[in-house]
Amino acid sequence: MNMSEITEKDVKRVWVEKDAICVELKDGRIGKELIRDYEPLKNATREQLENCRVDLDGVWFDDLDEGLALSGFFAPKKMNPVGRVFWLFPELNAAAFARRLGIPQPLFAAYVNGTKKPSAARRKKIDEEFHRIGRELMKV
Repeated sequence: MNMSEITEKDVKRVWVEKDAICVELKDGRIGKELIRDYEPLKNATREQLENCRVDLDGVWFDDLDEGLALSGFFAPKKMNPVGRVFWLFPELNAAAFARRLGIPQPLFAAYVNGTKKPSAARRKKIDEEFHRIGRELMKV
């Protein structure tokens, strides 16, 4: 599923945590948006936040006249170059990519989500692997 094409049909549930609005998709993925990042949500009461609904492609807060796009809940919060590739091409499998490189999957996941930054040498190997895959695809 392309993250930009998430609709209400894909949503299992929505809930409010202390500092975030959370969305769980039917496939098990969970996305969060921090309340502090949205001025209308920052000043809202718990009741106003909980009075939300999923409609079309967003979570809507009727009391606040505010909505958040569903795709934003699943977008990489730090658009680092490695994560951006996997965001733009969701059909790529990050775990399989990590295996191709011989990098532990949890470490590569940290590169993708931006919690860790690869060294310059490791980044060069990642870029070279992206290019190698591109050349392989061109041969098909």
